Amino acid sequence: MRRLRVAAAVAAVAVLATAAVSPGTPPHPGGPAAERPVGGDGPAAGGGFDVFGGFDDFGGYGAVGGPSGQGGPGGFPRPGGFGAGRLRTLAGVLRQDRPGSGWYLVRGAHLALGLEVAYADHQQIVLRFPTARRVVSVLCGPDETYAPLGYSCGASVSLDEVRVRLGRNGRPVDPTATAAGQYANFWLLGLVEQR
Repeated sequence: MRRLRVAAAVAAVAVLATAAVSPGTPPHPGGPAAERPVGGDGPAAGGGFDVFGGFDDFGGYGAVGGPSGQGGPGGFPRPGGFGAGRLRTLAGVLRQDRPGSGWYLVRGAHLALGLEVAYADHQQIVLRFPTARRVVSVLCGPDETYAPLGYSCGASVSLDEVRVRLGRNGRPVDPTATAAGQYANFWLLGLVEQR
């Protein structure tokens, strides 16, 4: 068993060393990375390696999984890359000081980017943003005050709206009746492609 572990470790080091020495060689079959068009990059499009040692898309070598000519994972090119749509960050710290006082995005100590609270009802908190072309992702998470109390949150997203639902110990909770203190937050972070 020990020999098997040592052999696996040696093989892993050899693979990593090969990738580090020959950056144009992909970690899987299919020819050198420079020969596979990704988001319009590579020598033919005037692209090539960026300062991080990968091709001009997200993630370097392993992130060339999008459809040919449409960028990295899921077809989303690196912001500002050749042929890339402009990506916009959505972010904010969602807070309600006491039950029923109303949800808002904290400003001052925190920065709200591209989001505004529209309203909250007994099922969800609705936030709006300028209409996007496509949504990459929007994530929501409880802070260190809400998490130990068993709270969770999840976001449902359209091209101009984020609907946040809250839960506690696996059951839905009424957002209008939820507050864990003056400084308790739910964190929001998203990425959309602008029109």
